[in-house]
Amino acid sequence: MTPPLGSAAPADRRRDGPLLPPGWRPDREDQPDDQDAPRGVVVEAGHLRLGDGTDVTLRPFRPGDGDLLVAGFARMSAQSRYRRFLAPVPRLTDSMLDFLTSVDGVDHRAFGALVDEAAGPVSAGVVRWVRSKDDPVVADLAVTVIDDYQGRGLGGLLRDVAVLDAFAHGVERLEGLVLGENISSRRMLARGGATLRPDGGGVLAYRLPLRPRVEQLRSSPLPALIAASSRRAGLVA
Repeated sequence: MTPPLGSAAPADRRRDGPLLPPGWRPDREDQPDDQDAPRGVVVEAGHLRLGDGTDVTLRPFRPGDGDLLVAGFARMSAQSRYRRFLAPVPRLTDSMLDFLTSVDGVDHRAFGALVDEAAGPVSAGVVRWVRSKDDPVVADLAVTVIDDYQGRGLGGLLRDVAVLDAFAHGVERLEGLVLGENISSRRMLARGGATLRPDGGGVLAYRLPLRPRVEQLRSSPLPALIAASSRRAGLVA
């Protein structure tokens, strides 16, 4: 949702005028109706099953996973790419790919949702958080789901993975930007407990305090799942 370092700024789009839905106000944002559990079912260690029966393997992304990112990016529509980066992005440049793969396990962590397709495994979604250099208890959040897997609850599931993982690493809140026209991301953030406010040009700034959501998720299978996938990858959960 917030563009990574090295990506183009959304200046051109902002000059086009407001993108917010008519009459939108923060207090009218859809209220969460599923805050007590993610919309996915753990079926075995390291695996998830979405509500539609899709089996997903969750694992931390590594610096050498650039090919998976490029393949997933190729399956995103121009609209999905714009909504992810807040700017037209026809391809991942070398500098963008360098940033997206610069996971260090401490201040920049990412998890992929892998699905086995006939042609091989595909990264159906990625969530990453990057700690702020100005405030170590704040991190930026980015959730990406390729078009074929949107609308299945995967975005909300990945949001909760980031919430739990970032909190375990000393982060207290997630902040960033999202397009006002991006209704699915707005709802996904609001369901996780985020508040949103206009930030100019149809862009919304959000703030998601982690502790309340973490308390809701403590009894779910997700904390153990994240810890197990991190251990298998050789990372400290």
